[in-house]
Parts: sequence; structure tokens; C-alpha cells
Amino acid sequence: MSCDRCNKPATVHIKEISGGAVRELHLCEKCAAEQGMVAQKHATFFESVNALIVGKTADEIKNLKCPNCGMTWKEFKDTGLLGCTKDYEIFAVQLTAWIESAQAGGNHHTGKIPAARAIHGPGYLRLKETILRMKAELSQAVSEEDYHHAAELRDKIKAMESQTG
Repeated sequence: MSCDRCNKPATVHIKEISGGAVRELHLCEKCAAEQGMVAQKHATFFESVNALIVGKTADEIKNLKCPNCGMTWKEFKDTGLLGCTKDYEIFAVQLTAWIESAQAGGNHHTGKIPAARAIHGPGYLRLKETILRMKAELSQAVSEEDYHHAAELRDKIKAMESQTG
């Protein structure tokens, strides 16, 4: 549908009903603004979710600013570059959602793992990765004084490490 005034694509559509008669008006954003009609900007799904999680409006999120370097979320989205390490903390919720959308739901990079290694055979790298994850879990179990679980993990790790040589 085109604008009734300038024939550009219409983005504002007004339907007026008066005395049973229906009058429709189709305007582009510029013509609507000239007539004093403001097109309401709808928040994106991402902005709406952030508003729920962080309790901030889309404009507040867009204008969120790092106290260290002055970087705003809008500047990051425009440039793709963060200003300082504090930005990771300030924009944590937004960055997580942004990364997940870019990585098809994942929020960390796992890298590529070759199907087989000539020296160690297939699955070697996945096994090493599992051992590293289990060692972190073991450390957590010990710090929480869950010694039964820690002993189970220790034994599983030993068995797996014997497979890696």
C-alpha cells in the first residue's frame, strides 16, 4: 500500500469511523509526522525479553552506559566492538542474548573437533574435554565438602585418563 500524499510505501494506517462511514488514510512515516501523527515504534522480541529480565524499557537498554568507558549498548550494536572489560558485566544480559542468537542457541564457543586423529584415534579430544569438565566438577564437589560425589568423580576421571594414555 502506498502513501496517500506522496506515493511512498505507507507504514501508518488509520481507519476512521464516523456516523457509519469508514474513511481510511495510509501515510508514510514522514507524511504522518508532518500531520502530527507519530508512528508507535514496537520493541523487538529481544528488547521485550530484556525489559522483562532486567526490568528496563527498550530505550533504557539502548542507552545503558558503561561508567568506565562510556560505551552504550547502541554503540556496541552499531560497531560490534566493546570499549572495556567492564562492558561484559554492564551488558551481560544483552550480550548473552546476542551471542545465543548468533550461535543458534549456544552461549559459548566449543570449536571444531576432528572426527579422528591419526595418533590418538577418534573421540580423543572429546574424552579430554570431558575429563577437564569432570575435574572442574570434582573441584566444586570438594569445595562443597561433598566427598562421596568427589570420590566417584575421582574414580571416573582415573578410568578415563587411563584410556588417553
